[in-house]
Amino acid sequence: MPKKHFLREEVLTEQIKNFLQKVSLSSRDTEKVLTELQKDEKRAKEETKITVQNLKAELAEIKTKLEKLLDAYLGEVISADDYKARKGNLVTRKVELGEKIGDFETKGLSWLEPAREFVLSLNQAANLVENENKEEMTTFLKTIGSNHVLENRQFGFAPKIQYKLAAERSEAASSGLQFPYWCPGEDSNLHALAGYATSRRNVYQFQHPGSGDTIL
Repeated sequence: MPKKHFLREEVLTEQIKNFLQKVSLSSRDTEKVLTELQKDEKRAKEETKITVQNLKAELAEIKTKLEKLLDAYLGEVISADDYKARKGNLVTRKVELGEKIGDFETKGLSWLEPAREFVLSLNQAANLVENENKEEMTTFLKTIGSNHVLENRQFGFAPKIQYKLAAERSEAASSGLQFPYWCPGEDSNLHALAGYATSRRNVYQFQHPGSGDTIL
């Protein structure tokens, strides 16, 4: 039977809080960042609109050139080889423009909502630390990383890249995340935390890395 070790809940909770503090953003700074994101959204929409208009104007010119090229070929003004070469270049550019327009119209602001969600999650971390809700802290950890383990009685896990960078920035600043010295990262896959509180003792169960043994 695998040997089990125990770590009291208050010790584990303090270790979890230490990490959450590194990825915490105050409500005041959260509002500031969300306001900046709104400004970015407005600017991005304006820039996208202008860009799409320019691309559509060029696309219209390409279509006109193709029509004139066909007329020139049918009127025997240019040879078949010349027509084929010119048409190939124009069609290639037409396809490129169509793809760019499609990307701008469907994906132009795809970064915005993940950025908002990330900012709000940092504020959620701050609230969890303040309220010390152990169950919600554990649930929160399920959403921000993977490979949650206890090793040498120390809690550790692999946070998603945006939270890893936020924690590193906080450690470098030595005073927590502060607006505007950080920026949102990108999303990554969600993983589950292998942990639970027992009904008889306030302890948590984790899987020891590489051993298959359960450590408490």
